[in-house]
Amino acid sequence: MTLFESAPYRNLILTGSMGVGKTSIGRLVARQLSADFYDLETEILTREGQSADQIREMFGEARLKALEAVAVRDLTLHRHSVLVIHGPAVLDDINRERLLESGTLLCLTCALNEILRRLHVARGVWFHNPYNRAIMLSRLKRERRVTQLDLPQLDTTRLTTEAAAASVIEFWLSQAGLTSA
Repeated sequence: MTLFESAPYRNLILTGSMGVGKTSIGRLVARQLSADFYDLETEILTREGQSADQIREMFGEARLKALEAVAVRDLTLHRHSVLVIHGPAVLDDINRERLLESGTLLCLTCALNEILRRLHVARGVWFHNPYNRAIMLSRLKRERRVTQLDLPQLDTTRLTTEAAAASVIEFWLSQAGLTSA
């Protein structure tokens, strides 16, 4: 546990590809530091009534990017919050600039074999369908491009959710000029 009972003023933004633990780690960090938690994909689903994948499939990538830009702008108005932003949204220069103005960005990474194992466990039988697996691998390839940006990274391959959350909290507090116990 940290010396501080609440989150720093500036946001913590977690990014990375699917399967690295952004949401579970982000929720745990938010809970431990009494911070608000926001997930870009959940925000889009709530606003539009459709997932990002459904919007991309029905209306195209341009429409999804426009919705992401509006949601990112709105999410960056929060403070003392943990924001989970999927990799492709961070690749957009304007989104990334807005996010960095509101807080500190941390890219979670994971070995590909571990991501695939986690996705298999989470998706079960769905993952066995070659068509579904191909779609997921295509999305994973697109999302992993965020790891090529010059952002601080945390490899979650061998970390439990609790250990990763502890490392993320330490990172967030150090970026805010605070220290942990």
